Amino acid sequence: MMLLKYALKMGIGHIKAKIVFDHDAFEPGDMIEGRLELTGGMVPLKVKRYDIDLVDINRDLKENIINSHSVICSFVLNANEKKEVPFRLEIPGQIESTKCMAAARIVWENDQVLTAESLLQLTVKE
Repeated sequence: MMLLKYALKMGIGHIKAKIVFDHDAFEPGDMIEGRLELTGGMVPLKVKRYDIDLVDINRDLKENIINSHSVICSFVLNANEKKEVPFRLEIPGQIESTKCMAAARIVWENDQVLTAESLLQLTVKE
């Protein structure tokens, strides 16, 4: 049991998150539809909240959050359980750059946070 607690503190065996979109390319003004795929870790954890942000990346590599989807929830993700959470984000009609990325942040019990570090980049058609 002590080894399990140590592994969890080191980030081993936690929930895994992946953002999946229904399409690869979008135009300004489009609605992005997709899902957040969650896979349980070694022990059940209670998810309290998740956020998905659409981030505009301009030529100077400055990032601006242009849309966000936040849900306060309460569900338990059991060990190795897979769950899909659908979401929708709108790309504004006026956007500065042609590149965007999505970032997910999941908060579970004890206010621990998981962020999807492998951010998916969207190509915005002009």
